[in-house]
Amino acid sequence: MAEGVEGLKLGEQAVEVRGGYVRTRRGVYGPYDLVVIAEGSARRFSGRLERVVRLPGLQVDARIPGRPVDEMLVIYDKRISDEYFAWVVHIDGDVYRIGLADSGAVPQKLAKLLKALRAEPVGRPFGGGVLAGPPHGRVVGPGYALVGDAAGLTKPLSGGGIVLAMRSGEALNEALRKGEPQLYEGATKALRARLRLAHRAYWLMYRRGLVHKALEIYNGQHFVAVDYDDHLKTLAVAAATTAKSLKALAEALRLLL
Repeated sequence: MAEGVEGLKLGEQAVEVRGGYVRTRRGVYGPYDLVVIAEGSARRFSGRLERVVRLPGLQVDARIPGRPVDEMLVIYDKRISDEYFAWVVHIDGDVYRIGLADSGAVPQKLAKLLKALRAEPVGRPFGGGVLAGPPHGRVVGPGYALVGDAAGLTKPLSGGGIVLAMRSGEALNEALRKGEPQLYEGATKALRARLRLAHRAYWLMYRRGLVHKALEIYNGQHFVAVDYDDHLKTLAVAAATTAKSLKALAEALRLLL
């Protein structure tokens, strides 16, 4: 997609950013007034600035004969993923993208999941880091700015970050157009506050295990996602529609205390 874009150098692989210069495996470029770090979940540079939870994720396309074709599953099972979840997403025909993220032994757990689903891989596994927050407290520093995953701008409860990366890029572009990079800090302040709150929810639901207890409590209930971009809002609205939420709240307080 990026081929042909003027001024864009592909295949360079930056290895160091210092003093307004960018060193790659092919040479040194600069000096620049501002270096935008948009390295995705790799966090080779942004990881030196602040800590963001990064879980190894792995997935593979596999064939599951006889399974319903129009389907997406999210699997919460501590035997498969102790600190996150697994997924099964329909691709085409009887081919599904099956994967999971967790803190360790991900290849072995993926093999276990494939066996449980009686799935036969049709390609090689692929993956990377799944970020669960919190977002960076500072996204503009001396000579640099962070966007997207590099700034920890991902949804902690799902790891999604494409839309947030696009929005942060637009906000930074607007700040640079006005000649004031610090405006980007303020433009993302509310978003980062919301993501910090979502990270606390991640800790409670996944690290403390509330999600498993909540699934038991809400078993048989049906909910509508009112906002796919704001998981806390969706959870709050869903909780308000059933009296069972009082029991879930009590369980959450027990885990917190």
